[in-house]
Amino acid sequence: MSELNSTREPHGTQARPEARASAWEVALAAVLLVGCLLGGQVLAEAQPAEQAVGVLRFAATLEGTTTRQAVELVEAARLDPAIGALVLEIASPGGVASSSELLFYTLLNFRQHKPLVVVIDEIAASGGYYLAVAGNRIYAPPSSHIGNIGTRGKRPSDPALAPEELSSGPYKLDGGSRFEQIHQLDLARNAFLHNVVAQRAQAELVPLQISAAELAEARLYLGSEALALGLIDGHGSRAEGVEAAAELAGLESYQVVDLPAYLGQEPITESPTDSAQALLAQVPPGTILMLDTRVPFPERAWPANLRSLRKARGGGEAGLLELSSSPASPPQKDPP
Repeated sequence: MSELNSTREPHGTQARPEARASAWEVALAAVLLVGCLLGGQVLAEAQPAEQAVGVLRFAATLEGTTTRQAVELVEAARLDPAIGALVLEIASPGGVASSSELLFYTLLNFRQHKPLVVVIDEIAASGGYYLAVAGNRIYAPPSSHIGNIGTRGKRPSDPALAPEELSSGPYKLDGGSRFEQIHQLDLARNAFLHNVVAQRAQAELVPLQISAAELAEARLYLGSEALALGLIDGHGSRAEGVEAAAELAGLESYQVVDLPAYLGQEPITESPTDSAQALLAQVPPGTILMLDTRVPFPERAWPANLRSLRKARGGGEAGLLELSSSPASPPQKDPP
């Protein structure tokens, strides 16, 4: 007993150094564990719990305001880690050529980072179809209107000098001769045509089945015809577009969000038919358009002193009577 008692440490003596070291290690490990848990929670909150397929509806003509709005939304979706893919729903007869090209290249850049699927609602003509070919896939109803690949503009005028101002050259007012304006129209058409062929010829599902020469005729096709020609990849609506976008992005679990509402922006909404007429009424001379050719230019506003000389032609058109030196007068009856 005495030997056993002699091995015990006296009451109140300090713990050994090894015990103190173990206590510090336990405390340090606890701090590290808490730090890891907090860091993991912060990272979890920073990363989206579930990626989303964004849906952007573009139902408008392509001009400055609508195009800038669409570009901002597409760029925001490209930079947002929560957006895994984008479905672009198009209902557009086209618009200004430069606006069409700007949004096309913006969409093409988006496609380099994330999948882009296009769904055509009713119509994607001219510049509207230019947007569509930027997508990985294109879906449309059989009765929709698709194509009209080409350019248009007002008839060019001959060079003129305005009597109320000075200009440094004969083409300062119009930008060039009528032949140069026609040539510019062809250049824009050729770029449009080249991009359509380049994108649709390498389509994964239904590659292009029509020649560039035939496309250049600017025909408008029904969705059923467009599928046979390789202008679209399948018949469908938004549901098929969302499913295809999620498949291309490899998303098994996802949510679908309206892109403008998700980003806190206003939707792109206007009447394509009414806005097309308004667009044509305000575009300056020489503007190159990628607009559905069934949308007529607004009727020319004739000067007040010439309005009485107009008469209706067959087909509802109007023209000018041959001008005479005196105003027209009502027919006189022969004297009795």
